[in-house]
Amino acid sequence: MQGTSGPTSATAYAAWLAQPGYLAAEVLLAVFAGVGYSLADDTISALGTSCHSPTATGCSSASVAMNLAFIGFGALQAIGAMPLLRDPARRARVVGWLWVVAGVSSVGVGLAPVDEHPTLHTLVALPVFVAQPLALLLHARWLTAGRLRLLGTVLGGLAVLGAVLFGARLGADAWSGAAERLAVWPAKLWLPLAAVALRGTGVVRDRQASAASR
Repeated sequence: MQGTSGPTSATAYAAWLAQPGYLAAEVLLAVFAGVGYSLADDTISALGTSCHSPTATGCSSASVAMNLAFIGFGALQAIGAMPLLRDPARRARVVGWLWVVAGVSSVGVGLAPVDEHPTLHTLVALPVFVAQPLALLLHARWLTAGRLRLLGTVLGGLAVLGAVLFGARLGADAWSGAAERLAVWPAKLWLPLAAVALRGTGVVRDRQASAASR
């Protein structure tokens, strides 16, 4: 991250720190879906679909709230990557754009629920399972070191595995939800850690620049 300070950097920092809130929102909306919904077997997108009867399954009575979560946290994910896009290092910019693509994809998922726009939903959701695991892996390998790099590599590996398993289980009656969450959730755990690390790097650069100018 560039050694810049100010509202933009502070907003980006907060945007990534907030990402675990998505996990809380998803789990709470699944638990209180009001119908038969399984975190293991039903897809995340199903939480954004409306239920047409009290006995329906694999949908949610709070679909609007879930779609707003897709939009809100996706936008925050993209906003949090802005400092990386301004970084002079090409690798940082590549990672930043991958996070932006995945975040914008999440926004699209919320704007195009699968029960209303199935084809469009599929198209806009695809980058989440490609760009996001790749962003996590490259972020860890290229932009961090030590234990954080190891943790990010493990989380990235799990996300890639989840994406592959989800592709294989798509349409299956069992475990597709678990596979999808394995693909998506690691990034939400990684981003606040990455934000803290990048914030620290920016502070160090600011101090070095200040010392050099004296």
